[in-house]
Amino acid sequence: MDTAWQEYGCDPNVIDERINHFYTHPVWLLNGLFVEQDAESLAHRRDYTFYVTSLNPKRVADIGGGFGTLARMIGEHNPAAEVHIVEPHPHPAAIFLAEKTPNVRYVPALLGEYDVLIATDVFEHVPDPLSLVEHTAAHLRMNGAYLIKNCFWPVIKCHLPTTFHFRWSWDNAMTAMNLFPDKIISYGKSYIKTGSVLSTTARNLENRSRFWFRLVEFLPRLFRRKIANLLISGRA
Repeated sequence: MDTAWQEYGCDPNVIDERINHFYTHPVWLLNGLFVEQDAESLAHRRDYTFYVTSLNPKRVADIGGGFGTLARMIGEHNPAAEVHIVEPHPHPAAIFLAEKTPNVRYVPALLGEYDVLIATDVFEHVPDPLSLVEHTAAHLRMNGAYLIKNCFWPVIKCHLPTTFHFRWSWDNAMTAMNLFPDKIISYGKSYIKTGSVLSTTARNLENRSRFWFRLVEFLPRLFRRKIANLLISGRA
């Protein structure tokens, strides 16, 4: 992935056509095929599937659902549910596989209201995660579940450094936006919608998060999360 990023000359501070081309690179097909074979990746998706199934949803959307593995698993376990994959760059092979599960399909955007939204490794790829949360959560019913897994770390070059401060403040931001942290599910977490989700309510917190981020990174690992919560919440 890093090689493809460099081939296109992508700049994490400039969101333009180069990055759009990067997300259509064949390496993403290889990534999807890997997920379908990797035992750990499949185990995470099974845990997600069991959690979603326990909610008995009628409508589910996987945002940035990529190759569609998770959505197909959820669709197979919930044949009465409508499962949408919102992926801006779907591969023809992924669309072909989704068509084999009658209640699963790729859609260009969220359509109507959902009982469950899923965003796995999405928000570290976008320049304004809070706006995307606001836009997508508008389609989540009240008391619905938003299942999120983030990686705000420089694991690969397409993780935008401007988002890394959220590694210490994401739950605070979600709480400020009426998405209450509920349960840890495998490597992610579910958030329950308890009110209107507006990014404006978390902007001051976001600014504090950016300001204190570098200081917190210099602290001993044992104390980072506790001190970060105090500084970012404004209680320090």
